[in-house]
Amino acid sequence: MGRRSPLTRAHRPATGAHRQVHLNDKVKSVSGPVVLATDASVGRDRVASGYLATTGHTGLRAHIYPRYLVHAHSRVVVTELRAVYCGLKVVLAAHPGRPVEVRVDNLQALRHLHDWQRGGMDMPAGYDTHLRSQGRKPSLFQLQLFAEYTPGLTFVHEKAHVGHPLNEAADSLAKLGLRCVRGTVPRTELPRLVPLWASGALADYQRSLAA
Repeated sequence: MGRRSPLTRAHRPATGAHRQVHLNDKVKSVSGPVVLATDASVGRDRVASGYLATTGHTGLRAHIYPRYLVHAHSRVVVTELRAVYCGLKVVLAAHPGRPVEVRVDNLQALRHLHDWQRGGMDMPAGYDTHLRSQGRKPSLFQLQLFAEYTPGLTFVHEKAHVGHPLNEAADSLAKLGLRCVRGTVPRTELPRLVPLWASGALADYQRSLAA
């Protein structure tokens, strides 16, 4: 992408790590089919996910993820799938019934999504399937239901780091979340940086369609 990430301009001192950060936002949409791009960023004991849709919905989530829960490979796949869940949850609620193309750059996560569409129920190795607080179903169980029972969902592979605006934005948002929980980007910067980056990426995406 020609546009530089605002992260390169966000030089801030370390501000202390956080256990978790979470932000959803809405910027100006792009006309045409609904496309949702998602991505994840995984550290030694922290994980983060980001998403951006042509509907203007965007967000990130990052939190501590102890290494003993699942091995490193599964932690990446789980976080990639959680990024899909976070984005789909918002987009489907705002635009029920509209077809949605979800672009994923992790092939193992994509295989799970396609399997779930066919009625499969296998989860990534080591994924904790117990109910969460207040009796909530695990997020990947909810994503499995989305995949199997939502008409019009399409899951496609998006090759990473080749300049696709939506994918690059999702990647940048995930990395921003990871930096925030590590304490190298202030939490107070998220409400400024997330819509700034999302708006710029959607503008680049719209220009790419017109080219």
